[in-house]
Amino acid sequence: MWASLKRAARRRKDRPATIERAYRSVFLCPEGELVLADLAAESGIYQAPPAELGPRASGYLDGRKALYARILSMIRVSPEEHAALQEAARLETLPDFETDEDF
Repeated sequence: MWASLKRAARRRKDRPATIERAYRSVFLCPEGELVLADLAAESGIYQAPPAELGPRASGYLDGRKALYARILSMIRVSPEEHAALQEAARLETLPDFETDEDF
């Protein structure tokens, strides 16, 4: 059964801490860090939008970025961790190059 924030935090004042702990437990682990890098790359949060972007596409892109920004605000990473995450996201957007080591 899916958990509910209202059930997890018995009192309203406990909700912010409860949800922050939940986000941190999901995203601040090796697998979560991979997911964060992928989400950052997919949302385009660290990239400039295309110059010829229409209003509808611009709104959609802004929504994707806002959702990713919410995740970042909930896990509260340090500036150093944020820089490392930004670099990981940048690496996700680079094309794959095959090397002799891949074979």
